[in-house]
Amino acid sequence: MTNKALLGICSVLISTTLFALSPLSAQGVISINLKAGNTSNNQNTFAGFTAWEAGAWINTSAMNVTDLTDASGTATTADISAPGNRAGSFSGAPLNFSPMKSGIQFFGENPAPTVISEIPYPNYKIVVYLTGFDGNNASYITDGTSTYYWDPKAFSKDLTLTTQSTYETGTTATKANVAVFGSEDAPLTASTVTLNFGLAPGATGGGGIGGFQIIEVPAPDNPLAPLQLTLVRNGENYDLSWNSREGMIYDLLSSSELSELPPTNWNVHLEAFTIYRGIPASGTGTNLLTGVPPDGPRRFFVIRESEAPQPLPLENFDAMPASLPAGWTTSDSGNGTAWQVGMPAGDNSPFTAASGQNSAATNIAGDYLDNTDAALISPEVTIPPGADALLSFRQFIDTDLAATDPDIGSVRILDAENDDTPIAGLEISGIEGNAAGWTDESLSLPASEVGGKQIRVEFRFTSNADGNVWGGFYIDDVSVTLP
Repeated sequence: MTNKALLGICSVLISTTLFALSPLSAQGVISINLKAGNTSNNQNTFAGFTAWEAGAWINTSAMNVTDLTDASGTATTADISAPGNRAGSFSGAPLNFSPMKSGIQFFGENPAPTVISEIPYPNYKIVVYLTGFDGNNASYITDGTSTYYWDPKAFSKDLTLTTQSTYETGTTATKANVAVFGSEDAPLTASTVTLNFGLAPGATGGGGIGGFQIIEVPAPDNPLAPLQLTLVRNGENYDLSWNSREGMIYDLLSSSELSELPPTNWNVHLEAFTIYRGIPASGTGTNLLTGVPPDGPRRFFVIRESEAPQPLPLENFDAMPASLPAGWTTSDSGNGTAWQVGMPAGDNSPFTAASGQNSAATNIAGDYLDNTDAALISPEVTIPPGADALLSFRQFIDTDLAATDPDIGSVRILDAENDDTPIAGLEISGIEGNAAGWTDESLSLPASEVGGKQIRVEFRFTSNADGNVWGGFYIDDVSVTLP
């Protein structure tokens, strides 16, 4: 799966915040840390600080810098003009080793703006690191389209995003230390951006701008509708819904702290419960999760979208007329029991196939016989290098359950490049039962064993000679996926 980039806050309710994550990730990154000369309080090395995007920082006290270098150290066309007085130490020790420690200081409503020009990316967003003195209660920053307000978060370098876009004169703005202009869904595109900032009307104290990141947003192959995540209170729990697309799956991530950014690092919500991982698209265009517990008094939610695992071979045995699918082979001991494809029809058979009308089975229309040794083998399946895989199938099993030498089924993974030698440890053995119906089965195939190999799947059934015979081994809906 591809790492996702933050798309934006979609909704806030009580103390629960929701984000959506797009299927895009940043490419180029230019990071600028503003200093005040060579004073000892400036921070050139950041420790214990997680930036919005990783990058090699340009540490500068100059008001004008040309050909800014990106995260790889390569010079770009980007220039920055950042006039104004500089402070070497905002708000004391808690901001040490972060871009918020030093930068442009201002005490009025309209200081000189910062201009970033000749931006090399056709689509991008700008992250601004916000700071100020303890006495400041409200500052603003705008790119001419969006305006955000903040109260300096003086006692933490953990990132908190401001989304406050309106302000009442004389009040205290939201505590924050980062603002973002543009997004993956609506990136900035102009080659030049002008950022105006200053004290909000009626505000006191001094504000500051600590630094910037210019982050490239790759153009999507196909324009996508933004993910919209909504939440409704449901008693002590919540109902969450979002717009979904066919062929995609979704993970619900959460955190108790918004400062744990980026949200791609958050864990799956209530990770022990698999219902919040790999949620398939509903097919209606909207997915809904009801009764989601918040896991504490404060919770932030993110929905992450990724492509659904693709089956490599998928065989439901439903081709007409019924026959062994191409590439599949069988072998048997010649005792009268063989793997066949068709509609189950024996007295001890399942009433129907697991899906469609056909399945594969040992004697599709009757019981197996004594001294059976019959195998059904799939075509070659190529597993990409370094990839884990998952074998999934549905089975019906009906055997005599003998105390010794039982009649049993098994599943093995064969190395197709090594004379179909069974791969040690990759098997399901001792399959037996009493006609309990179709069940869903799976076998994990770790990359360490199958990555970069061609494999086959073998379904095998053996019986003793005690005369007790039953329905046998039935298989349907066989697939290998790359989770």
